[in-house]
Amino acid sequence: MRTAQASRLPGDGTDPEAVIRQARRRQRRRYLVAGVAVVAVLAAAAAVLTAAGSGSRPRRPVGRPARAAPAHVIRPAPVPGLILGGAATAVVMWPVGYPLFTSAGGPPAYVDDLTTGHLSRRQVPGIAGGDYQPYLIRAGRWLVYVGAGGTAVIPADLVGKPRVLGTTPFFAPAAAPGHVWLVRYRGGMLGQAPVRVRPVAVTGGPPGPAVTLPAGAAGVIGAAGVIRGTDAGLLLEVRHGGGFGLALWAPGGSAPANLPHAYASGASVLAATSLLVAYGTGCSSDGPCPMLRVFNVVTGRLVSFPAPPGTAGWVPNPFDVFSKISPGNQMMAAYAATRPQRKGQGRLYLIRLTGPSRWARVVPSSAAPFYARAAWSAKGSWLLYQGPGGHLWSYQVTTGNIHTSSTPCCQYTVMVAVPNRPG
Repeated sequence: MRTAQASRLPGDGTDPEAVIRQARRRQRRRYLVAGVAVVAVLAAAAAVLTAAGSGSRPRRPVGRPARAAPAHVIRPAPVPGLILGGAATAVVMWPVGYPLFTSAGGPPAYVDDLTTGHLSRRQVPGIAGGDYQPYLIRAGRWLVYVGAGGTAVIPADLVGKPRVLGTTPFFAPAAAPGHVWLVRYRGGMLGQAPVRVRPVAVTGGPPGPAVTLPAGAAGVIGAAGVIRGTDAGLLLEVRHGGGFGLALWAPGGSAPANLPHAYASGASVLAATSLLVAYGTGCSSDGPCPMLRVFNVVTGRLVSFPAPPGTAGWVPNPFDVFSKISPGNQMMAAYAATRPQRKGQGRLYLIRLTGPSRWARVVPSSAAPFYARAAWSAKGSWLLYQGPGGHLWSYQVTTGNIHTSSTPCCQYTVMVAVPNRPG
């Protein structure tokens, strides 16, 4: 699991390069380092935007993975961006180009409008460099991120001026729509207790009352042990014996309650919503987990999915735990490591979470590095993922249809699907 690490507030005069070097020391740094290193390649891949105008396309995959669902590939007109009629979604992908941070901010983001196929570059104003979890998330029609002055919020299309929600760079999603939890340490240093959290609406208004976290939740991950708010309290990563575990804690209540099978160092969160927590158990020191558990925080029901036959286990990724469960909690996407594991490659699996039968089915043409991102469209009808050639593909769950594009994807630190603005 991850170790406590000292971090300073962005914008306090600290050399940005020193912040980055300091942040990368943490045990889980290989995920962010791998993702950020690859974005340099994406700068060259931006040439695809020009080539797309002359009709370039991703190469056809060689063969079909075992257990693949029947799929009909629809190849649209050669435009840079992906077009999905009725998806009402835009995808924000960051960073683009060399990951250089200055006092004015960092590299730009791609914004891919899936209604029009228009792909553009836009700045994330004042985004700060560092190893933060989370770094940038969606809250309603807003994006919340680590800014130069602390936790910042901006409209999801990155048009307009950001507002500072709080001077701390540490935050976590809340169960209440359009809210986040601001997290503060003693002295602003990661891992220094007492740690206090308070809810705040992204649209403005005074924050809610401050709550002090249990001592065992202090400084375990980049958000002070808080993974997110749920319908049953805060989901925490807590110290447990000689390792770490996952627990639910009602603010102001008694001691945190451990999640089933999630009280040892071999447990790692794969995805979470306000209702469901998906985590791997028995995970090896280098990542893959033989069993995926999905826990309903309200009913207490636990469903388990063993790793698909022939794979090395489910792949946890601490920087992408908020986009893998579909809206409505019906489906989940998760990577399983392919063999040999040392190559760091996996295939994306679609997991049905509801109904009388539950299954895990491979997504066609989804082979990609462990740290490739995936996201669901705003209505949950399309899964967005990395297809052949390092391009953005989409898979429609109800029909098995696949749409391709020339958009460079999906080896980013952040990949967030947001609803388009009305009209």
